[in-house]
Amino acid sequence: MSTALLTDDVHDERRPLPMAWIRHFLCVDPAACLPLAALLVVAAADLCLPGGGSVIGLLIAVPVLAGLRPSSTRFVVVTGAATLATLGVLETSMISDDLLRFGAVIGGVLGTTAMMAVAARSRERSDHAQADLRAITDTMRRAVLRPAPYWTGGVRTRVRYLADAGEAGLGGDLYSVMETSYGVRVIVGDVRGKGLAAVEQAADVLGAFRELAHNEPTLTGVALRLDGFLARRGGAEDFVTALLVQIPPGGDAAEVVNCGHPPPLLLSLDGASTFVDALPPAPPLGLIALAGDACPPGPLPLPSGGGHLLLYTDGVTESRDAAGRFYPLAERAAALVHPDPDVLLDALEADLHTHAGGRLQDDATLLSLDVDPVSTPRPCGGDDPGSARPPCGGDDLAHAPRRTSDLAHEPADGC
Repeated sequence: MSTALLTDDVHDERRPLPMAWIRHFLCVDPAACLPLAALLVVAAADLCLPGGGSVIGLLIAVPVLAGLRPSSTRFVVVTGAATLATLGVLETSMISDDLLRFGAVIGGVLGTTAMMAVAARSRERSDHAQADLRAITDTMRRAVLRPAPYWTGGVRTRVRYLADAGEAGLGGDLYSVMETSYGVRVIVGDVRGKGLAAVEQAADVLGAFRELAHNEPTLTGVALRLDGFLARRGGAEDFVTALLVQIPPGGDAAEVVNCGHPPPLLLSLDGASTFVDALPPAPPLGLIALAGDACPPGPLPLPSGGGHLLLYTDGVTESRDAAGRFYPLAERAAALVHPDPDVLLDALEADLHTHAGGRLQDDATLLSLDVDPVSTPRPCGGDDPGSARPPCGGDDLAHAPRRTSDLAHEPADGC
């Protein structure tokens, strides 16, 4: 028997059957042994009881133990069959001495086995439906939220999208980074509502932005055109909070248009964090016309010396802990700041999940912008799939959001 055959996948037909069973046995969930342990305990107790006493009726509960853990229908049926076999071995004398009692115990085992098998089958179907729903959700998210380019126009971008615990992970957050003749243009926004309607509206807004970013000369013009698009498309209560950023070539005189969105956060490596909130106010997209088309741009200070410009959605700052306290983004970002934006965003993602008890009630987006006027080659991970760096072979490879979806195979914005 060759060594190569022993290291192939379990499902490889060339693997000897005993080795496959050994490997499968080593991976068995310890909780699956609970019904077997119960069988042994009941059998031992029944044999050891003095004076002809019996606890064989407890075998009726063994199939129930098989159905308490996430298990397959086959596992429940096999447990029921093993219980019946144990009953037959232990109580052969009962068949002639107390046939009615023997039949009652058999009927009880068969009944509990049937009920737990039906429950396990229903759970299997539900799990399969949820897996299909997650796959559909991931596909929709890939289609809507293309990965931001790793490096474009002298701007290094990183993004994390965190799905909420409800609505099958479908939320209304949106983002896009485009390199245009006017510089790098960025949008981060949040559609009102959740679910499929929010995803559809986010897709429409991103599609319009990707077209307008290349053709509209001013950032205010982009915002007003998006506002008109939403006003014609949506209902009276449909709107999108959005932050539009423009970083011209060279990284000078950047500007921002804030349409009812949380302000950017400027981080420096010395631990200082500042919200850029001294911006001309504007209503959300879809409602700007109600304010007389007032949508002026404002200057946007850019980080220097390795700092980061952090854009985000309200799913981050409005996340609550068990005591109802909001997530202190500025404080936590300053404490977790790191020269590598990947390290920073990973730390913020983990910290946010910890703050929310592992269940976000709204989807959240974190987008880091690092401005460097000199477009220098970046380190890459080569062909090592476990590397933290993206693989070599292009400047527009995306760093995909982690745990939520793998977007790396999709075309990046701005390409």
